[in-house]
Amino acid sequence: MANKPLYYGSSKSSPMYYGASKGPMYYGGSRGPGYGGVSYGGMSYGGTPGGQNAEDGSIVGTITIGRMLRVISQRWLSVFVFLLLGLIVAFAVYRISPTIYEASSEFTLNTKRAGGRQTVIDEMAPDYGTDYAVSFNTRISDWRSDKIVTKIVQQYRANHPASTVSDEEIISTLGGSKLELQRNSRIITITVRSQTPALAAALANAYAEAIDQYTDEDNKLLCDKAVSQINGQVKSQRHVVDKVAKQLLDFRTANKVDNLRMARDTISQSLSKTTTDILQLETEETQLIEWEKMLAAVQQDPASYGNLSTGVPRAQEIATEFRSYQDADGEYQKLLFAYTDNHPEVMAKKKALELSRQRFIDAASRALLTGRSTLQVTRNQLSNLRTKQEDLRNELASVEQRIVLAESGLGQLEADFNVQNRLLEDLLLRENEARIKAEQNFETVRIGRPANVPSKPVQPNPIMIFGAGVVLSIALGLLFVLVMDNLEDTVVNLSDIEGRLALKVLAVLPHVRRKKREQVAKFSIEDKYSQFSEAVAGLRNLLDSPRYEAISHCLLVISTQPGEGKTITSTSIAISHAQTGKKTLHVDFDMRRPRLAKVWGLDLKLEKSFSHALQAANGGSTPDFESLVNPSGVENLDVIASLPPEGISPANIFGSSVVADFFEWARATYDRVIIDAPPYGLVGDVVSLAVMADSVIIMCCPDRTHFKPIQFCSRSLTEAGANILGVIVNDVEVSNASAFNPSSHHHGYGKYGYSGYGYGYGYGYGYGYRPGKKGKKKVEGQGVGEGQGEGVGQDKGEANPKKEDFADEE
Repeated sequence: MANKPLYYGSSKSSPMYYGASKGPMYYGGSRGPGYGGVSYGGMSYGGTPGGQNAEDGSIVGTITIGRMLRVISQRWLSVFVFLLLGLIVAFAVYRISPTIYEASSEFTLNTKRAGGRQTVIDEMAPDYGTDYAVSFNTRISDWRSDKIVTKIVQQYRANHPASTVSDEEIISTLGGSKLELQRNSRIITITVRSQTPALAAALANAYAEAIDQYTDEDNKLLCDKAVSQINGQVKSQRHVVDKVAKQLLDFRTANKVDNLRMARDTISQSLSKTTTDILQLETEETQLIEWEKMLAAVQQDPASYGNLSTGVPRAQEIATEFRSYQDADGEYQKLLFAYTDNHPEVMAKKKALELSRQRFIDAASRALLTGRSTLQVTRNQLSNLRTKQEDLRNELASVEQRIVLAESGLGQLEADFNVQNRLLEDLLLRENEARIKAEQNFETVRIGRPANVPSKPVQPNPIMIFGAGVVLSIALGLLFVLVMDNLEDTVVNLSDIEGRLALKVLAVLPHVRRKKREQVAKFSIEDKYSQFSEAVAGLRNLLDSPRYEAISHCLLVISTQPGEGKTITSTSIAISHAQTGKKTLHVDFDMRRPRLAKVWGLDLKLEKSFSHALQAANGGSTPDFESLVNPSGVENLDVIASLPPEGISPANIFGSSVVADFFEWARATYDRVIIDAPPYGLVGDVVSLAVMADSVIIMCCPDRTHFKPIQFCSRSLTEAGANILGVIVNDVEVSNASAFNPSSHHHGYGKYGYSGYGYGYGYGYGYGYRPGKKGKKKVEGQGVGEGQGEGVGQDKGEANPKKEDFADEE
């Protein structure tokens, strides 16, 4: 994965933004209904991460153009290997394939008399033209029969008496032969393939000659039969035509189809006019209902007169009374401004105002009665028209049913009559032709171009073989790299987070080159105008926006595994809030591995240890939370930290009511409360904290955070009732202003690897705080550390770091 590019951001022309997407934002990571959520001020937050853009569950994953380009750029070598293998296989197929030669001969099939003067009968005969393909398809079954195969063998033996080719080989070769009608012509091509070029040409010529002989014999038999049988067929067909004609006349007399059609047109016109009238009256009814609602509202509140339409009944009268009411109200307000309520002039004007208001309401009442009367009349008319419409529809359906029955019977009889009459005409024509052409062929075959011995083979075809090898190998290579990319299960770019996880990206925090945690955590204080500080400030502005402010009072920062930067991020957020003048509290709830005392450089005593105070209060007494507060050295920012977990039980603490008391005290005392929580999944403390906090932010590191843990975390917290705001992408290498352009940087996190903070202690049962045990280090890139307990350690830093810098980093 050392060469995989990162795509965090948009193109060079687009500025870096917070909240990840320029489109609509969905909180809790769902674009659809979720497992639950929290509602603030009519806005819903929370939901399942399994939204519409969630992973489709296939082994390949969601296929998009952007993902395919990224995967190809990362794993082009695998695709290239598949391409080489495909070329090798294609070459092997090309070498082992047998050499096949192809020979072709041509002949034409004529359906008119061959030679001689054109008679009147010839001119009357149908010209097949484009229907020649029908004749070919009809005859091809005869030309592929066993009788033709026998004639071909006989013709081949006659043409090549010295040939040693067996009959079985000839028949086997003819099994792959083809007869094809050339488009827009009467030329038929015979194609024969064989490993011997001379045999292919000889069989193609023998095939054409055998078809010529077979056609001559067949035509002679047909002509002999036509002379003796055609006369009886004509008489029988004439009797059938007369019978069908009588049935057609009787049907037309019994069923008056024309009268039924005229009645249908008349009823359709009446129904159309009635439907138009109903639509017009329904429009008037809707308008009258709206006017009734508006007049009723005006009666209750004259101030809503501005919403009254000008088409309302008695609108002019209402407008006159409303203006009088406004004038009286204006004069009353002037007097009320100058005098008290008990002043005679004020009281007199108030009575005048009430009378004006009553006149306005009376005018509205009269208009309402007028509108209701008109509405009732309209509804009566609608009822009558709908009844009429239903009757017309029933009548029209009945007439149409009779027409359908009559037309179907009439059409069937007419079609039958036309068919029988056409058959009769055809028989008459055939009878005349049979008399004239009794001694002539009905169909003739003329051999055109004979087959020549081929010099070049048609198989194997290198273009087709190697082309198919290239296409199939590239397709298999793409499938392979897509499957490998999907099974890798690590977050690589923003589309992975917002597409597969369906969580919004709140901010992208760039990589900061520092060797110690406290240096990175306090970087916002040292350089307020760095890219890291600007990114944190943008996140703070997003949390302070009207959309988030109601749910960001008490903020919980979590991760799915150690080393994703939740402590540094929570510290930076707390510093940024404090710099805006808000009274902020930074709380260390990671009681199994507390880090805030080290980050803030606190010389913490046992009596000021948060975890020990909560353990002591677990018996029932409420601790003095104010006494646990430590100054951070940053204005408006206080810190509550914990000592290493010696003699305490974090599980018992989180299950007690004293934690809820602390949250109540923190909300009442501070403007912002930022909580550094333990990683989710290693311990179960996060669930209880997430429910008590206002909202949760999940940390994510490119190429380190896995999809399934973060999906499980989001789903579990949402089901428990927590409100997930989104994801912060941490530790992204940014070297210039265009760092978030996918084409401007490559996979990896800088010359020296990660952001310079590591962790060397695990989570789990039976683990403790052992500052004497130090993790391993690696100068460049990413190293694996050895942690105390059952956890996994990992260090990240610049070149030549000191051992003490990694002693107790996350």
